[in-house]
Amino acid sequence: MSISSEELNYLIWRYLQENGKEVSALAMQDETRVLEFDQKYSKDIPFGTLVNLVQKGILYTECDLLVEYNGEMKKTDEKHFIQDFNLAQALQVEKEKGPDRLMDGRFALENESVDERAKEEDQRQEEIQKSVEDSGFIKTLKEFYKLGHIVSTCWNPVEKSMLAVGEKHSQARVYLFDENNGALLNEIELKHPFAPTSSAGKVNNELSCLAWSPNGMEIVTGVENGELRLWNKTGSLQNVFNFHRSPIVCIKWNKDSTHFITADVDNVTMVWDATTGTAIQHFEKASESSNDSLGVDVEWVEIDKFIIPGPQGSLIVHQIGESKPVGRLIGHQGAISALQFNPDNKMLISASDDHTVRVWRGGSTNPSSCLLGHSQSVVSVDWVDDKRILSASMDGSVRLWSLTDNTLLAISVADGVPIFSAKLSQDRNKYAVGFVDGQVIVYDIKPLLTSLDTSKKYSTPLSFPIYGTHQSPTNGDNVFDLSWSYKSDKIAVAYSTGQGSILSL
Repeated sequence: MSISSEELNYLIWRYLQENGKEVSALAMQDETRVLEFDQKYSKDIPFGTLVNLVQKGILYTECDLLVEYNGEMKKTDEKHFIQDFNLAQALQVEKEKGPDRLMDGRFALENESVDERAKEEDQRQEEIQKSVEDSGFIKTLKEFYKLGHIVSTCWNPVEKSMLAVGEKHSQARVYLFDENNGALLNEIELKHPFAPTSSAGKVNNELSCLAWSPNGMEIVTGVENGELRLWNKTGSLQNVFNFHRSPIVCIKWNKDSTHFITADVDNVTMVWDATTGTAIQHFEKASESSNDSLGVDVEWVEIDKFIIPGPQGSLIVHQIGESKPVGRLIGHQGAISALQFNPDNKMLISASDDHTVRVWRGGSTNPSSCLLGHSQSVVSVDWVDDKRILSASMDGSVRLWSLTDNTLLAISVADGVPIFSAKLSQDRNKYAVGFVDGQVIVYDIKPLLTSLDTSKKYSTPLSFPIYGTHQSPTNGDNVFDLSWSYKSDKIAVAYSTGQGSILSL
């Protein structure tokens, strides 16, 4: 079976007419022989033939993947057949099957010398190195496992295939998967009692926050009425902490897993001794006249020193055992949305509702850098390395910044679609971003950094290459939370309406 270019032109022309693209169809009509074919075949070719042929081609490519080169059938998973398989993936398969096709889109000539081909390909590769425009196809990320209706996720930092999720019905759940085949080995429930919350009067008591200890041995869970519970990784309850009276928004462990900080929506911050279960320090907003949030994040900068949000956009530095602050960082003009400390260069980055990202050096109360460009609240900041940071904002943009000269290196903008959550992978090679429309986009950071390191300085910011995407099938879904696995090969996603899932890269 074959089809000529003239016949293909006719099918495209028919497709344009069927979809009301009159101007495009007319332009094609003037430059091809489609009218001659229309007189011969118009009665024999049904409506939608072009789309039908393309769909059959995709199906053929999918079937081709199920057969080994020796003719034997591959082992298949039933879940494989319910996953999306699109045109881009079919074209990618064809690209991989044709290794003799050059980057410029043509096949090697029969009498073309290897040296000439190699030289031409090297020149082409040099051009590609100068740009980070993604030359490959964007993958559709596959669902590895359904997680039910969840609101938060957190992979164990040590156990390679252990995931904790917070559910809407007063409990967390821990999943343990087989590292080799991905099969579910164990499932543990971590239950909080049903109790009315002081803020909403609900009996649901949704689990609002959870965090693994750095050694991976324990996990703290917090619910809407402020109760905290400490569990070991096997699901045994170790302690119950009752002091907060409103939903927990943040839990952070120190590096040696001996203490953790918790913060709630009423600006109450507590420091806990994980070993004894006692509250060591307690911080509240000085004035009760305002219900404005000071921030939703805290950060440890040493084993016994930490930073919490203060009034009027300030950052307050405290030390365990000291009743008064040991420092104050002034600069932000809005609530603090994200903090991250880099232990290698001893620098702190902070993000705020004032649309700025600020960088702080030890010993200074003023920021060493103020990065401007976002037009809405910045929801996430991450250290890529000691000289570059990533930021994501509700304005829909993701930005890569250089701290060497305070410049914008790369940018990606989703027009009009706010970002709710963003996380850098454990290996720092990929950046997952969750949008308000239920889409997850994974940006490929490694080739971007390679291009920046090997090329001359760019006059304009580069674009982020996209590794893969996934769209929630539920209408009106928002991405609540994201979490990367230990191996950086899976992402756990929590949605506002639909069921959460684990996406496989």
